[in-house]
Amino acid sequence: MSLLYTSVSSKTWHPHHTAAVSVLVCDRSNVAQFGHQSMLMCVFDTTQNIPDLKITLVVWRKGTRGIKGIVPPVVVYDARNDPGELKILQEGYTFADTNFNNRNVSLLISNTKVEEEGEYSCEVTTDSGSGSATTRLKVTARYNYPTADKTLEKGRSNVDQTLVCNASGGYPEGQLRWFDNYKTDWTKSAKLTVTEDENGLFMLSSELPLLKGSTLPEYTCVVYNASGGKEGSISIPTEHTGASKANPATSTIIAPVVVIGSLIVGLLLAVIICKKRSQQLNILPAAESSADASGQDFYTLR
Repeated sequence: MSLLYTSVSSKTWHPHHTAAVSVLVCDRSNVAQFGHQSMLMCVFDTTQNIPDLKITLVVWRKGTRGIKGIVPPVVVYDARNDPGELKILQEGYTFADTNFNNRNVSLLISNTKVEEEGEYSCEVTTDSGSGSATTRLKVTARYNYPTADKTLEKGRSNVDQTLVCNASGGYPEGQLRWFDNYKTDWTKSAKLTVTEDENGLFMLSSELPLLKGSTLPEYTCVVYNASGGKEGSISIPTEHTGASKANPATSTIIAPVVVIGSLIVGLLLAVIICKKRSQQLNILPAAESSADASGQDFYTLR
């Protein structure tokens, strides 16, 4: 977190009679969550130790350019005439410490909105000098968990189905990206639509058309914020309308029939083989007897 030091004036401080330089130290930038409290840190300081320093005027403004160069304040503390008076000129703004302990003049925003993002200026006047500085507020909001749906395309010749992914409630504008189960990025094939709600938050909607013949089982939609951080994801199974699908009930019937049929065929083959072997064994003795009677060798021609 960077700091902004602005020195604008000095006064002679007694008893040392040396110049005390006034410095207003502010965070250069601040990040706040939408719907939460946020604080713009600023502390007034001097180069000399002045224990009894009195803050007489603090003015916080939103923006640096206004109509005719005048930016109206959002909150003011005025103690130039006792007693000091706190003026809240715009709802939702106040000082973090109205007693200015430790010279803390920070601005507190009670319920941060998108419209409160931007540049702010702080001006401080004391009895020992004055100072001013600018600081910036950045608002962020996390996207809600994404939702997904799919529609079958009957009227489009080359598109089988369209996957739809939605994420809302985020700020600044983020991105929806598509990946298949092999981590291949299909975002360039999708169409992203961005809209704003009444609070200035973004709604992202992305449509990914799938061509006929696609065989990937699912796609994953991932939500990324404006900084490139992953905030959520959802997987969507596909439907292959062009491919035939086996009926589970039919499969459970066919499998046993195939097994039983195979067993029957095996048994029949075994019976046939046994019968052939039996016939061959019956013929062989008869042939040998006939050969002996004729004085010829059954196996050798003479």
